[in-house]
Amino acid sequence: MNQPALTFEAYLDKLPRERRSEIERVWTVVRENVPAGYVEGIGDKFLTFAAGDESFVALANQKNYISLYLMPLYIFPEMKAKFDAAASKKLKCGKSCVNFLRADELPLEATGEILASCPEAGEYQARVRQLRDNCK
Repeated sequence: MNQPALTFEAYLDKLPRERRSEIERVWTVVRENVPAGYVEGIGDKFLTFAAGDESFVALANQKNYISLYLMPLYIFPEMKAKFDAAASKKLKCGKSCVNFLRADELPLEATGEILASCPEAGEYQARVRQLRDNCK
């Protein structure tokens, strides 16, 4: 049975008070910079933008931190270098995410620039598929 889609405000209301402004600040940067063609999704655990079935960016409230998943960093190596260079300190990275407690820990300006410089959704999907095919 499908759950009804949440609104962004309903998602924020479900969060602990101390996390709301941090998540809202980061997601505002994401929303303002995602190129046309990507589809926003809001679920119980994640805020997402995707190109078809391909994840593009996601944000999730975890038990002890917040996680930002920026798939373009893994698809376009030059974007990862730009993101790392813009960070004021070493970032806490998971397998495919950056973990943080405060939005100030992230290079938000660089995050916006990276997202804004990404190709439109169809081209992004093609690049992801090409990389996947090259790994086979």
